[in-house]
Amino acid sequence: MAANTQYIQCCGLNIKKVSLKELLFNKTMLIAYVLLAIGLVGWYEILYLRWAHLFVNNADVIAAAGGSSEHLRAVAEALKEQIFHLEHIEEVNKAEPWGVFVTQYVYLLYGGSALIFLTALMELFKVKVAPKVAAALMTFGIAMVFGGLTSIFTDLANQLNIYWMILNPQPQSGMWLMLPLYGIYIPFTFIEIYFLITNKRDLARKLAGILVILGIIIDLGEFYIQGLLFNLNTPRHLWTDIPQLWIYFLITGALTGIAGAIIFAFLGLKNKPYFEEFIQTVSKIGVVVIALAAIYEVINFLVVDPKWINLIIGGSPITWMYWSWIILGIAVPFVAFLTKNKTAVLIGAISAIIGTFLMRQAFIYGGNIVPMTDRFGNGPEATGIYNLAEITPWAYVPPHTMEWFIIIGCLGLGIAIYAILDKLFDVRNINDNVDH
Repeated sequence: MAANTQYIQCCGLNIKKVSLKELLFNKTMLIAYVLLAIGLVGWYEILYLRWAHLFVNNADVIAAAGGSSEHLRAVAEALKEQIFHLEHIEEVNKAEPWGVFVTQYVYLLYGGSALIFLTALMELFKVKVAPKVAAALMTFGIAMVFGGLTSIFTDLANQLNIYWMILNPQPQSGMWLMLPLYGIYIPFTFIEIYFLITNKRDLARKLAGILVILGIIIDLGEFYIQGLLFNLNTPRHLWTDIPQLWIYFLITGALTGIAGAIIFAFLGLKNKPYFEEFIQTVSKIGVVVIALAAIYEVINFLVVDPKWINLIIGGSPITWMYWSWIILGIAVPFVAFLTKNKTAVLIGAISAIIGTFLMRQAFIYGGNIVPMTDRFGNGPEATGIYNLAEITPWAYVPPHTMEWFIIIGCLGLGIAIYAILDKLFDVRNINDNVDH
């Protein structure tokens, strides 16, 4: 930290004295504002759609489904009943499938959670570079988590559902269980960051051990709840054929977190004396994680229902997503990380960021392509309520433009959260001179 920098002492923290302009209008925040502005366009559109129920008044859709004005009236009444007299929390169903919002949610939240988990492990096992980067990486991880949570918040259909989820607690609902889950996890992570940026190294190491244990429990709970969300709908039940799904999520989330940490280092830590050591350390961890992910994909091919395998490897709208994950998420970064060349490592990290997103999208969209049931003996049953003018065997629903806008806005929110915390608490520089 620069000697002439002025700080305010509060609760053991050194808070930097920064002007409002420096805090809110620096280069990073300006980038965040652009992304948030794009997101606001999408949020406006989707809130208008869901609150005004524009789709109910679409006569062409009703007519294409063989309906009439009576059907329209019945649909409107059903919606009114669901929103204002909701007795049970409605989970995702074939009529309202998961989409890119949930892709973004599992992508950012699992990536951020895994990065926090790995950082705590590095602290616990006294990896040499860990104390210098721990505060920055954990702050970066929690910013990713908030970006992911904003995405799933958007996907709760109508925001009145959140109101009912609070008034009408239903622990059997996978979505509801996430409220207490993150209510514990997020504050605990901020406590760890607090100890790191107040230079309480002994407490930080002790808490890192607790965080690892708690992180394992939370990951188990989180992935179990995610499994509940998939199991609530027959269209997605075959995904749970993957053995120990929570481990698969943890491994692939760790790859996203590692790739994000490498890109972060190139943007924010490149001038640090320990930059090269950090890149080498994270690259080695990345090679191990990628190898585990590759092994898991082989296991998946051996145990998952052949009907799903046939859909994923060829002939369906998500085939390109899956093979892009294999190439960009596994093959390219594995080779790049092994080279130990900084430029190659950066290219591998960017490739992994793209590949792991496509993997999440293939995972989420798999259940939307075709319900994986064969109730009538005619093969996988198609969902034909979307694209009524052109019903296909896949009934694939690609993301709407407003959905892409919103996930861009979620990225902007994560960047803004990190930028503000970094400006106030100097998380990139706070422990430069600290060693184990």
